[in-house]
Amino acid sequence: MKKGFVSVASLIVLLAGLFFCQAYAQGPAVRTGEIANIDAAAKSFVIKTSRGETNILTTDQTSFKEGDKDIKFADLKVGDSIKVSGERKGNDVEANEVVREPGD
Repeated sequence: MKKGFVSVASLIVLLAGLFFCQAYAQGPAVRTGEIANIDAAAKSFVIKTSRGETNILTTDQTSFKEGDKDIKFADLKVGDSIKVSGERKGNDVEANEVVREPGD
């Protein structure tokens, strides 16, 4: 009986782990950090966070803001403190919104 209980409990833990890993790997993503480098031709940049670096992809639908003011991709520069909201695309994040900290 004890052996069967351990097997069922292990299966439950495994399935819960898979569920949470999949939920984490897909869907909304928020990153806050500093721009480490910019690829103007690809309209993408790398943000350095406390958890490492993430490549941020932008599209024509991505909004760029500084406080209440609209800015453009071209206004971003290495070292800017930003918050990115978007969707995970593999190891990258496709940004819906990029907010630069005022004064950067």
